[in-house]
Amino acid sequence: MYLSRVQLSPSLAVQKQLARLLSENSYGIHQILWDLFEGDERFLFREESSREQLLSKRNLPVYYLLSKVRPAQDNPIFLVETKIFDPRLNPGDRLAFRLRANPTVARKTEGQKRGKRHDVLMDAQYHWLREQCELHGLPVEGGKGQLKQSLVQEKPEQFDQGQIETRLHDVSQTAARSWLIHRGTRLGFDIYPPKLHCNGYRWNLLHKKQRGAGFSSVDYRGELLVTEPELFIKNIFAGMGPAKAFGCGLMLIRRI
Repeated sequence: MYLSRVQLSPSLAVQKQLARLLSENSYGIHQILWDLFEGDERFLFREESSREQLLSKRNLPVYYLLSKVRPAQDNPIFLVETKIFDPRLNPGDRLAFRLRANPTVARKTEGQKRGKRHDVLMDAQYHWLREQCELHGLPVEGGKGQLKQSLVQEKPEQFDQGQIETRLHDVSQTAARSWLIHRGTRLGFDIYPPKLHCNGYRWNLLHKKQRGAGFSSVDYRGELLVTEPELFIKNIFAGMGPAKAFGCGLMLIRRI
């Protein structure tokens, strides 16, 4: 496997509009990066900030790619730096990691064989609001906004807007952390909970899809313990979670 760092070529980096367009179009980025390979090569990628990664004055996109095939080094759009990625790991190795993921949960709908995927954080908020409404004898029909409004209006002595937002934030954090911790036990690693941080939640619009279509992403960082090296490496190469074509799933690791 090959791990590559990809930046805009110096001649294009001065074009602010191009950099802005790339940073706002996950699907378009994947299509352009595909030009670094011949055929339908599958790869994982992650977008970072040059200001954070390279301490540059301008905030330009930097991409990390993981691929089976070495990407072209002479692309007119990008400056490509590539190295072989062949981690040799043992049970008990401790690693620091960073991961941008699309945490989802499948919920079955009556009359359908397959469950529909939902954003883990929003799903957790919705079910917490339903539980609170049920607990206080309020209607449980409707979406998040209706449930929240019902609690604020009918139980103002227990729920004000600030209290609910704080609780929903805590519920979201718990759901996001649990998603990765539980996933890790099946993918060859254990997360060290005190070192786990998750932030940067955002909704990413897919402009070429139907109106409102998109996906959520969360940035994770922390420490993990390798339990099954072969399984862990296999899943690093495969990617963690959905939305891999849109910049999610690539886990970057380093020894500590």
